Formats: sequence, C-alpha cells, structure tokens
Amino acid sequence: MPPLPTSRKILVTGATGKQGGAVIEALIASKAPFQILALTRNASKAQSLASKPNVTVVEGDILNPTAIFEANKPIYGVLSVTVPGKEGAEEAQAKPLIDESIKNGVEHFVFTSVERGGNENSEKNPTNVAHFASKHRIEEYLKENSGNGSKMSYTILRPVAFMDNLSPGFYGKAFASMWGGLGDTPLQLISVHDIGLFGARAFTDPSFKNREIGLAGDELTLSQAQKVFKDTLGQDLPETYGFVGSGIKYMVSEVGTMFKWFKDVGYGVDIQALRKEEPRLQNLSTWLKESSKFPKE
Repeated sequence: MPPLPTSRKILVTGATGKQGGAVIEALIASKAPFQILALTRNASKAQSLASKPNVTVVEGDILNPTAIFEANKPIYGVLSVTVPGKEGAEEAQAKPLIDESIKNGVEHFVFTSVERGGNENSEKNPTNVAHFASKHRIEEYLKENSGNGSKMSYTILRPVAFMDNLSPGFYGKAFASMWGGLGDTPLQLISVHDIGLFGARAFTDPSFKNREIGLAGDELTLSQAQKVFKDTLGQDLPETYGFVGSGIKYMVSEVGTMFKWFKDVGYGVDIQALRKEEPRLQNLSTWLKESSKFPKE
C-alpha cells in the first residue's frame, strides 16, 4: 500500500496495546494527513506496526519522554494511554508526557481515562477504585496545566468496561463470571474499536477540543448478553463457574472494589446521545459480528 500524504506528527503511546493500536488503525482508515509515531520500548517487537502506511515505530521510555520529543520534533498531537500498576504508576507515565508536550508546543493532547458515573460525577468523583482515582488525578493535572498559559488543547476520553474483555479463552470466561455477580444490575460496555474511532476524531474534529467524553455502546446484564451472543453467533457465551469470578475479586482487592462500584454506582454514559454523534458506535451484537475474535458461522 503506498503511503498517504502526511504533514503533522502524532505520538501514540501504548501503540502495541489495544487502545493505542485501535487509534492507529482508525487514523489510517480516516486517511487524515498525519505521520503516526508509534511509541514502544522495544522496536523489534513492533515490526507489524512499521509495515502500516504512515506509521513510524519510535523506541523510547515513556517515563522519561524528553529524548522522544527531541528526536521527533515538531509533534502536533499526543495520545496518552496509561497502564495501571503500583500506586503512582499511571501518573508517572502521564505527567512527564504532559509537561514535555506543553514544553515542546504540542497543539492537542488526548488522554484515555475511565468513566466514573456520568460526566458530572466523572469530573468531581475519583471513586474508591485505585486506578480510577489515578486517572482522575491525571485528568486534573492535564486540565490545570493546559489551561495555565499553554496553547495546548485536550480531549479526555472516558471508556467504560471493554467488550473485548469477552475474549475467547479463560480470561473471557472469568470476566463473564465476574459480570454475572452483578445479577440484575446492567454493565455498560464499549468496543476497543470505537475507542479508536473517538481517539482518531479527537485529532481530526475541532469540536472535540477541550471536551470530556464518556464512551459506551451498550448496557446489559449478563443474562441479556447471553441472549445477544446466542442470537448473533448461534452459540452459547463461554463461561466458567461463578466461584472463579468470586475468587478473583477476593484475591485481587482492586477488582473486587471495582465490581462493587459497578453494583452500587455504575457507569453513566448517555449511549443514545453518543450514537447520534457517532452512528458507527457498536453495540454488543455488531461488535461480535464485526470486531470480536469469536468464530463466526
């Protein structure tokens, strides 16, 4: 495939992960005139990215981003995807990146955060889920510093639980087991594919500037999802024993805290309004048919 015409550079962190990879795919599909800098710690493990049009694999350490900007300036936009870890791990990935972006004249910064009960609650309430609270602190840091004399605009994307957690194999079965523990309380879901769509639009649509957007494409109980799965693929949703999900929530305290929050509070995206803004938004059935890794009949 011949390269597309390029002009401005976009640095994508988490390029080999689900969200970063989805944004790269959506940017390529949009044919927007960007050179995509796919950041990785080890370029030799990202050769499949290097073969894509307008993608340059960049090796660097997200914890110390100064050299990344020095070697690739000027950079127009940055996508920040942080990975949960020990306390402070996500801030260590995002805050130096925000600082260097402002210092180096980045025009637009996109941060993938997490939804926390609707726009107003997401803005004010960090919740008692540790990695939710960490992302909330990064949001506050981004807004404060981009508004402090900087010309850098931002978009904060707040996805809910990933449909892609329902992958074939043990992890997908375990997720279904934990979801089942919510009983009649529905869970909002978003496809990683659609996070990519909104991530790409954040760099191409001026109306996304300085916005905070919750992302969800469906809202279902596990029993409703079981029916959708059967109706769509003609097979049963793969599951495991309920005690597996209970055991995971017990052994990994943050997972248990998160699912209790799902039960007591829950996400609050206005899915109908979001679908009006982006008609390509997938529900569970369309994700199963178009984007999932489950075998199709």
